[in-house]
Amino acid sequence: MHRIALAAATVAVSLVGVAVWRSAPGSVAHDFRTGTALADEADMEVTSPHAQVGKEYWVALPAADNLTNRPLTLLRGEFTRVPHGLKLIEYRAFSHEATEGHPMGPTPVGGSPGIPDLTRLHDYSDRPSRVAPHEPGDIFWAARLRVTGKVTGALTGCRYFYRQGSTDYQQDLSCVTKIRLGPPLKIRN
Repeated sequence: MHRIALAAATVAVSLVGVAVWRSAPGSVAHDFRTGTALADEADMEVTSPHAQVGKEYWVALPAADNLTNRPLTLLRGEFTRVPHGLKLIEYRAFSHEATEGHPMGPTPVGGSPGIPDLTRLHDYSDRPSRVAPHEPGDIFWAARLRVTGKVTGALTGCRYFYRQGSTDYQQDLSCVTKIRLGPPLKIRN
């Protein structure tokens, strides 16, 4: 009986050791290595004080700009922290060309004057997109979020997954989007 308990304890300690190693920076986590190929604009912060409870907004991740001498294939993007008061509905990938640039702040679902309705644009999330060496990517990822109440923190932790050569990488980029409740934004013609 004691041998079984000792064997179980040894296996448990071994599994904890493996879990700690897999989550260490620079280690392989979920078959993705920590990457450094994408540009990171550390000071990027966006604030939107006009959100309405019950409304939905698209929030773009930063542009995926390749800093290296080798092409890469962008696989997907995501936010790692969605604060209380926001509900993640879905992710999609859009073309900078179709949106006439990179959206900097939350974009209302349905669009608004001068801002296209991203929901109606082609979604490229079902296929990887190539990013040439030393070039910005044409595709960016965005999250569709519903405001469910007072937003208690910032939307942070932008993570991209990509392949360069035969290796898969994940890279976290600095990003902060503060969505706050307030009067609706009034558009003047």
